[in-house]
Amino acid sequence: MEVRIKVGIGLGCTPGLSLRVMMIAVHRALHEVGLGPDAVIGLGTIMQRRDEPAIVLTARHHGWNIQAFSAEALSRVPVPNPSERVRQVMGTPAVAEAAALLVVGTRDPKHLLLEKLIHRDGERKAATVSIARCPTDNN
Repeated sequence: MEVRIKVGIGLGCTPGLSLRVMMIAVHRALHEVGLGPDAVIGLGTIMQRRDEPAIVLTARHHGWNIQAFSAEALSRVPVPNPSERVRQVMGTPAVAEAAALLVVGTRDPKHLLLEKLIHRDGERKAATVSIARCPTDNN
């Protein structure tokens, strides 16, 4: 019997990031954990980025839902890589890691398969991707 792992992806980005860079970042992150797009149950991000074209179009391309979380909700999630800069700008020390965990319904960082991947691909703007597995998976 094949066990299929399910994951949530957390995304953060610089405003105006290109769709190309976001798609590369997401696929690179999935490749790093050995999964394909079919393992993803949804994307999470901060409310301020819910309408960011790179995030919206990535979700639409794959048929994934987007969950947008408040800075307050994200800040209540313990993460391994908090950022003071992100806290100053967004009001929470983490977006991608915390959002990935909330997408799969947990606040426990032990469920992070990929803590934080930052991808620029030659641009000044960056995508940040984290991946968390569903707590109900026994893998």
